Amino acid sequence: MKKYLLMTTLAVCAIVTSCEKKDVTSNPAPLDGQSTRIYFTVTDGATGFAVPDATILVEAPDGKESTLKADKKGTASFMAVNGKFSFTIGGQGYNQLETHFSTGEDKEIRAQVDLDPANGRAATVNSRVQDNMITVSGYLSDAAEHAPLAGVELTVGANKARTDSRGFFSTSFPAAPTGTEQGRKPESITVSAAKNGYDTHVLNNFYLIPGEYTFKIALSTAGTNVKNARAGGNVEHLQQGLFDRTESDEQQRESSAKAAESIQARASTELAVPSSIRVGLSCSCLTCSSVKVMSLEAYTESGLDNEWISGWKAASLQAGAVAYRSYGAWHVQHPIRTNYDISSTTCSQVWGSETASSCISAARATSGKVLVKSGAIFRSEYSAENNNAGCGNGYSGTGSSWPCISDARCAGRATNGHGRGMCQWGSSFWASDKDYLWILNHYYNPGGVTVQ
Repeated sequence: MKKYLLMTTLAVCAIVTSCEKKDVTSNPAPLDGQSTRIYFTVTDGATGFAVPDATILVEAPDGKESTLKADKKGTASFMAVNGKFSFTIGGQGYNQLETHFSTGEDKEIRAQVDLDPANGRAATVNSRVQDNMITVSGYLSDAAEHAPLAGVELTVGANKARTDSRGFFSTSFPAAPTGTEQGRKPESITVSAAKNGYDTHVLNNFYLIPGEYTFKIALSTAGTNVKNARAGGNVEHLQQGLFDRTESDEQQRESSAKAAESIQARASTELAVPSSIRVGLSCSCLTCSSVKVMSLEAYTESGLDNEWISGWKAASLQAGAVAYRSYGAWHVQHPIRTNYDISSTTCSQVWGSETASSCISAARATSGKVLVKSGAIFRSEYSAENNNAGCGNGYSGTGSSWPCISDARCAGRATNGHGRGMCQWGSSFWASDKDYLWILNHYYNPGGVTVQ
């Protein structure tokens, strides 16, 4: 059985174009075109609740260091002037996280930082899927206080749940067979969270794939967000790259990666796997108005189910985890914007804070592993169905931009993607009797790519 912890964070991390004149200690903002106000909110990566008294070690471009201390809400403010600033963020009982932001492009950054608990993001995860059952759990918080919110009424399709004093809820229900093994798109439902005095939060397009899922949802006090009020609440559309990516999205994905590569050229020997990633949220394709910072492993654990079908066999998910991690790591080295590395949309690599227990298990089973070519992390391309993309029926690849690969288990299937790298549906078919290393080698070795 999988666990869908519906982890969606509301109204955080906006990057906008204006700056307050004073910081939280009433110090005047420098009259300098290269100054950027950074507002930090430090939260528990598993629950979305505040990490009170978190510490933020700041290293300025000249090497000078200073320290910020977050309040009980996990918030702190810093004025950066002229250059790139590095930050080391930590809290008692949490692993430290390193990141950076630069002045010049944005006048204000609101950065939500998710810290991983030192004892792990979850004590255990159950990777065994119970046929045709779905468990949806999650944590609800106040968006301003970042504290647990009790008494929230959850509607999960036709099912109901209510948060307890810890802000936690859970509900299980049967689901009809998805037919995803045959390539069919599963049905979807709407999830909503409501409480008196708060804007209702609505999540559309939650696919009914048997398993265990976890969400983080933060509710804003009613009337504090004009946009929410006009829309009748906060409405979010969940995305799944395999089902929702369009041809236009794919073109944007490729062009942005090439542009990032040309701007951020790196030495061919760069192989170090980054420890963290900055993910753009609230995006229109690649232009994002918010940023979330998290560890690369947390990114892989929580994002894999947004590109792979979480009900697929372990070998497919493990192969997907390596590809997903590699794609994110490559973008850390080749960011699409100064203050975020990658977009969370179908124009890049889809990410959502909801998690699936099967994908957490797959990410942990392959922790730290990436795809490598010519001594550097490889931008691990993949698409839904690579059959007949230029090499003929029963073959993956294009014959030009990617070698032809015999792929008999996909024979007869319609092309759905660019044909390069791993065929996602093919990975699910091969997973019936192959392990994840075989799958990765099958699709990437012909292009000179290895697993490390």
